[in-house]
Amino acid sequence: MTRQGYSRRDFIKGASALMAPSLFSRPLLAQTGAVQRLEWNTFRTTRHYASLVNAIATMKENTNPGDKRSWTYWVNAHVNFCPHGVPYFLAWHRGYLYYFEQQLRAVSGNKALVLPYWDYYTTPQMPAEFTNPSPLNPLYVARVNTNVIDALTLAPFAGTVINMQRGLANAFETSFEGMPHNPVHNIIGNVMADMQSPADPIFWLHHANVDRLWSAWQQGGGGRTTPPLTNSYWNGNFTYASRLTMQRNWTFDTRSALRYSYQNETMPASLPVARNGADIDSDSDNGFRLAAFDSAAPQLAQLTPRTGSATPRLLARPALRGFSPTAAGLVGPDRLSLGGVSRIPLDEFSVSAQVAIDDASADLLQRVLTGAPRGRGTAYRSARVVLDNVSISDPGRTGGYFYYLYLNLPSTTDVASASGAYLLGSIGPFEIAGAMHRVHMNIEAGGSEPGTVRLAFPVTLQLADLLVQDPRRLTVSFVRVSGDTSPGGPVIQVGEARLELSRDAPV
Repeated sequence: MTRQGYSRRDFIKGASALMAPSLFSRPLLAQTGAVQRLEWNTFRTTRHYASLVNAIATMKENTNPGDKRSWTYWVNAHVNFCPHGVPYFLAWHRGYLYYFEQQLRAVSGNKALVLPYWDYYTTPQMPAEFTNPSPLNPLYVARVNTNVIDALTLAPFAGTVINMQRGLANAFETSFEGMPHNPVHNIIGNVMADMQSPADPIFWLHHANVDRLWSAWQQGGGGRTTPPLTNSYWNGNFTYASRLTMQRNWTFDTRSALRYSYQNETMPASLPVARNGADIDSDSDNGFRLAAFDSAAPQLAQLTPRTGSATPRLLARPALRGFSPTAAGLVGPDRLSLGGVSRIPLDEFSVSAQVAIDDASADLLQRVLTGAPRGRGTAYRSARVVLDNVSISDPGRTGGYFYYLYLNLPSTTDVASASGAYLLGSIGPFEIAGAMHRVHMNIEAGGSEPGTVRLAFPVTLQLADLLVQDPRRLTVSFVRVSGDTSPGGPVIQVGEARLELSRDAPV
């Protein structure tokens, strides 16, 4: 045995010294032959932990990107084929994790090995095994942050979110990808903030949790619906590599074709509580820190600290800044701008921009949003806020932050109310990387200027009611959310923020 192999085993033994002996023999295979994916804090106390660490180390040592046994092979599968911000985000990644898990078993020689998940709704601090910077630790990569508490929301689990797939009103896939999925990538940062994110081992635990929470939502009742297997939605195949595909209908659920389940398959009902550093035992794996709130600190000036689900978290609308207006007019064969503002720099300060809509455009907007049928007398059917010519600086690409994007936010409210009534979505390095990815895959066009992207945020039926109340005035607010470490100064430039009418159906 090589010294390297011995040293790695030695590292694993040290990291596992506190394992509970009663859990060593915990069976991972159910009597039916199906497997159960475990939460990390349970998984790391089993004998399979060493198999996972060795498998990851072995795959990283394999430098052949065309070999399924190499780490780069699976990173490239994501870079070349993953859908982000388009349909099948959830289902494609379910198959992706399944095939990767099969490869972990093959490399480790452990047929019972499962891919664990990180339940950050319970413990938002990244597991300590991933933050140990030992050169012998294959779970470690440099990251900007390891606490994702500010990426979390209960919005996708609301009773009003009843449709599964993107493109329908009140869709879980759209809501969940927007938050918490994207902000988790953004806050962790570094490679997690772009399409090569599977290079970070925590990616796999993050996406196992995404898959788990989708499974929980599917089983949640309350009128929540997934297209039946007979629906054409499940026709066709997913591609992961030139010779690696999966039938879409295999990803309908986790049990039927793929034959696995999760240790906990319930939706989160509350958010974790942030504790100040003084309240944390430095030797505890369960403690996590949140920067102390200071009303003078620019990155926290509009957002008070999270103290749990029961206490309202106040949100003040950022101050308006004057930006140059842009005129109404056609911006494509099926899209009409009703007006906008140009050149919005985003930095550690939050900011609001007001868009003035002229009388003719306001009248058209009202007809589209309130017509019977919707938009009677016009070909346009829906409205959306578009950020065009969006670019990002090198420090911005590193991540550690993101922005909430709100429509007509009141002067003061609480975060829960704002998320339910005024939130359009989020923007950060991962959303921009995803948009660039769609451009390279010829899924959509980029920004109006070379090297930029366009991000579109549909005005939902609920948000449409806000615009109907005063169709001549639109306020878009960018509220900065920073991790414990985040870049200062300009990170993102929005070339234009505008209100568009589209021929697409409303959502």
